[in-house]
Amino acid sequence: MPILPFPGPSVLRRIAVFFLLMAICGLLAASPAPAGAPYHGNTNSHKFHSALCRYYNCPHCTRIFQTRDEAIAAGYVPCRVCNP
Repeated sequence: MPILPFPGPSVLRRIAVFFLLMAICGLLAASPAPAGAPYHGNTNSHKFHSALCRYYNCPHCTRIFQTRDEAIAAGYVPCRVCNP
């Protein structure tokens, strides 16, 4: 089985710059949750997640909020991944 060569530093630098520019332009950011989608709150961590978050359907995300303000008023904080 042939061993593939490791890309050189210039290739890695170009890849890093590409992703940095995409992040700056907002192309890597998650799109906003659909209007009217409820938020799920984690009853252990007291963080709430938008419908597009990877943690939205976690086992402890059983508290449902209709609005962001409702979640904050209940003492929940926004998730640092989806930042609803």
